[in-house]
Amino acid sequence: MIHVFSEQLSPRLFYTLDFIFTARGLEYYCTSDWEKFTAIKGPKLNYSEREASDSLKLSPSTLLFENNVRSYAIDQCEGALGEVMSFDGVPDLLASIFFVLSRYEEHWPTERDQHDRFKASNSIQSLYGWLKKPICDEWAEALVQALRVAKTPDRTFSIEPTFDIDATFAYREKGLVRNGLGLMRDLLFGRFKRVSERIAVLSGQRRDPFDTFDRMAEIAAAHANTQCFWLMSDYGAYHKNLPYDNGVQAEVLRKMAQQCAIGIHPGYGTYTNPSLLSREKLRLEAVLEASVSNSRQHFLQFKLPETYEHLCRENILVDYSMGYADQPGFRMGTARRTPWYNLRTNEESALQLQPFCFMDGTLNEYMGLTPEQAQTEVQALKAAVQRNGGTFCFIWHNETLGFQYRWQGWGTVLLESLKP
Repeated sequence: MIHVFSEQLSPRLFYTLDFIFTARGLEYYCTSDWEKFTAIKGPKLNYSEREASDSLKLSPSTLLFENNVRSYAIDQCEGALGEVMSFDGVPDLLASIFFVLSRYEEHWPTERDQHDRFKASNSIQSLYGWLKKPICDEWAEALVQALRVAKTPDRTFSIEPTFDIDATFAYREKGLVRNGLGLMRDLLFGRFKRVSERIAVLSGQRRDPFDTFDRMAEIAAAHANTQCFWLMSDYGAYHKNLPYDNGVQAEVLRKMAQQCAIGIHPGYGTYTNPSLLSREKLRLEAVLEASVSNSRQHFLQFKLPETYEHLCRENILVDYSMGYADQPGFRMGTARRTPWYNLRTNEESALQLQPFCFMDGTLNEYMGLTPEQAQTEVQALKAAVQRNGGTFCFIWHNETLGFQYRWQGWGTVLLESLKP
């Protein structure tokens, strides 16, 4: 048992201690009774300005004892256990963990990208060179080691492949008008390989290039936690999927549901529109004839706390959106599934967040890496998760699994992702 003293007890403090200790299979008890704390023997953390020779002392800032979101003077500094953040001049490892885990900075006014997304380059982790480290896990590990806890912390490692289905097929079931317009565009831009491919698919001579569901089923057979997220939005600028009630798509969906968990992929704009989110979730549930409790936002488009509050009201239990489109790394500072802390209500929610480390398009389209360079990136991210424990979660798309055109040679990156 690890004993913790703090002059104030708060929901933020317990949330942080749960991440440090409970998530690693370690028991702790937190008290504000100084006499009781000083009388106890064993591993002890003194989170106060008081002095006790037999305990590890960390000075607290005010962040874990407040009920609102406000601005702080934040800096990168050397604390008692290594590099941490300081808040208004006070180095604070516990507050550093809470700040990153809760995505505190995303509640501040800041520049966002063209899709209204918080930018990786604006994050504290990016500024301080921590983005590719599960920095909250590293801080927790440093604290546990400093306390000289006899029990080894739980560092269980797992792999969770996830797939976004933005378009079930490239050509099939698109109808005469959509295929006709697509054919004209391909001819206009000289994409003659696509012209011949489209004709071959529509004439039944070859498989649709987006129809990689057999490959996904094979991956799901080897990795029990595989997830698929399906777009159920109406056709639009950012939605090129089939109509939600297309019969062939429904067959594919139900077949995949026998292989892995199916979640909703809420469409572009749903992040601030709860009625759209509700409608799309109901559509997917109608096709599956089952409830849906997992989600990932299309374009990774979300805003805190509004989007996650909408998901909670829709009884979504796990969200997989926590990562960046333009950079790989650890947006929450961890690879562990962690409850979302609602800073508006100042309480831990029932919604669990499963962070992901990278997306296929991030490595190829945003960063312009070669398959060899992408493999190196994947290896480093995976090694960081293996050292600290957690879930190596990542995103691929059914359309990229065909490994054609700009995805030629990327099968090696997928294999590296899946390698234990």
